Amino acid sequence: MENLIIILFLVVIGSFIGGLTNSVAIKMLFRPYQAIYIGKWKVPFTPGVIPKRRDQLAKQLGQLVVNHLLTIDSIQLKLQDQGLKQQVQQKINKEWQLFMAKSITISQLSDKFQLNINAERVKRMIADKVMDQVHNFLQKNQQKPFKLWLGQMISEKELEKTSIFLRDKGIELLNNEETHHKIEAVIKQYAESKGFLGNMVLSMFSSDELALKIQRLVTDYLRSEEGSRWIQQAVQNEWQNLLHQEIQLIEPVFAKKETQQLLRELIHENVPAEDWLEKPLQEILTPFSNQIEEKVLPLLVEQLFSKLSDSVPNMLQHLEVEKMVENQVASFPTSRIEEIILSISRKEFKLITYLGALLGGFIGLIQAILFIVV
Repeated sequence: MENLIIILFLVVIGSFIGGLTNSVAIKMLFRPYQAIYIGKWKVPFTPGVIPKRRDQLAKQLGQLVVNHLLTIDSIQLKLQDQGLKQQVQQKINKEWQLFMAKSITISQLSDKFQLNINAERVKRMIADKVMDQVHNFLQKNQQKPFKLWLGQMISEKELEKTSIFLRDKGIELLNNEETHHKIEAVIKQYAESKGFLGNMVLSMFSSDELALKIQRLVTDYLRSEEGSRWIQQAVQNEWQNLLHQEIQLIEPVFAKKETQQLLRELIHENVPAEDWLEKPLQEILTPFSNQIEEKVLPLLVEQLFSKLSDSVPNMLQHLEVEKMVENQVASFPTSRIEEIILSISRKEFKLITYLGALLGGFIGLIQAILFIVV
């Protein structure tokens, strides 16, 4: 009975010491959080292992994340995942459908994002763009003939219509009252410059009659087949001459301030910027909505992922992930680090404590047997 008590006593003592030793060892991983001093003498094993090596731990964790977890290859591989692309695509399509269900004007978007877009500014921007494009076109092509652009624009039938239009306008101008008075005045001036002969002619025919005869004569000629052919041939000749002229012919005209001001005024008066800004974007985009959703948006997603994949090395370099993790871990309170580790390994630490008690009890049992035997 006495031997049994000795055995039990040594086993219990051994188990207690083994379990306590392992429990203290685990606690010493984290505690004390700060070094303890007695006077100038620092108590050994203070602070705990992790608080003492926290900076090294932070650096090692940073290297672990960069070299083995958040690597360039792993991120690029994730960006190539079709499942992720489909999720993003579905989200963008949903947002697009929600956007098309609304009624938002450009003016409202401008106010929302403080873009300061107004009708006057739009007209000015369009006018500036048009003027720049015309100037660049003239500078680039000043040695080239008009026929490169205008040669196919006007057909023979259109030239014929132009000839008829000019003939009719000429006849109309010739037969109005003001032209009659002008011709009459010219006849009088001419007759007076010829002295007696001129006065004799005027005595036979009045200037009014001569003017009327001239108007009828020219009108009849212009209306005749020969006159029509003459006008048509003249128009064609002038058109061909224009086609062979170089673009630089009109450059001085465009360079004039008056011309540029006229173009700006025409743009300002004819560009309906006010209507554009007050028109819902959805109304403008509706005819193209299906094409945008089926072709444009998938292409944008593909381009986005491709661009992100190519930018990963540069992004990680600028983000300095290793330094970021290191600083974040280094800034953690030791109690927080202890809490994180214990939340992951609490069960294992308990098993280590129990294992220490078991080994201690086993050693106590051996000691008891040796004590009894010896």
